[in-house]
Amino acid sequence: MFKTASKSEKVSDKIIAQIRDAILSGQLKPGDSLASEKVLMEQFEVSKATMREALRVLEVLGLIEIRKGIAGGAFVAEVDMKTTIHSLINFIHFQPVSIREITMLRYLIEPTVAQIAASRITDEDVQNLKKIIGEKIEPGGSELSREIGFHRYLARMAGNTLLTLIIDFIDNLLEEIKGRLDLGTEFYTEVREAHQIILECLIKKDSVAAGNAMTEDLLHVGEQLCKVDGSIPFNSGELQENL
Repeated sequence: MFKTASKSEKVSDKIIAQIRDAILSGQLKPGDSLASEKVLMEQFEVSKATMREALRVLEVLGLIEIRKGIAGGAFVAEVDMKTTIHSLINFIHFQPVSIREITMLRYLIEPTVAQIAASRITDEDVQNLKKIIGEKIEPGGSELSREIGFHRYLARMAGNTLLTLIIDFIDNLLEEIKGRLDLGTEFYTEVREAHQIILECLIKKDSVAAGNAMTEDLLHVGEQLCKVDGSIPFNSGELQENL
C-alpha cells in the first residue's frame, strides 16, 4: 500500500502524508489495524525512530490510536467533529488567522444561519436559547461559554454537519482570542443585549431582521476585539466595493 519515503523532504512528513491519504481516501477504515511497526519500517525503508515519530504525529492529529499490550498496535481512529476541530486548530497555530479574517468569514456565513434558524425555530428552541443567554452577566469563562453557545446552537438548528463544523471551528478560534484579551463587563453586556435582539427576531420568525441583527452583532464584536487587540477591523464595505 505504501511507497518508500522520499529522501528529498523530511522523511516522517512523507510517511504521515501517505498514511493520512490512505485513511481519508477510505483505503484504511476506522478500526483497521496498520501493519506492525517492523513491517511499516520495511515498507517505508526508515528507522524505528522515524517511524515512531510519524505515528506519534498521526495520533496527535486524531487519525490513529496507539494501543498497548499483546493485541496492541496502531489502529485507524474514528474521526469525529471534536478531532477534526482540534486538527484544524493545530494547523491554524502555524498559519495565524487575524480577527479581521474571522469576522469576514462570520459575515459571509452567520447572517444566513440566523435566517435559517428563524424559519425553523420551535418553542423548545426558544426556551433553550433563553437559558443560554441567561438572566444576568457573569463575567469570565461562564459568560464566554454562553456567548459561544448561542451561536453554536443556531448553527445546529440549520441541520448541516459541515456548517456546524465551520461554526464550531470559528467559535474555538474566538474563544482563544477572547480568553487572552482583557474584555470588560461592558463588552459582555452588549453581546448579551445583541443576542436578545436576535432571539426576538427569531421568535417573530422574521428571517430578514434576524439576519440583519446577526450582522450587527458580529461586526460589533469584531470591532471591539480589534480595538483591544490593536489590529485593523473588517469593513463590510470592502466587499461591496469589489462586487
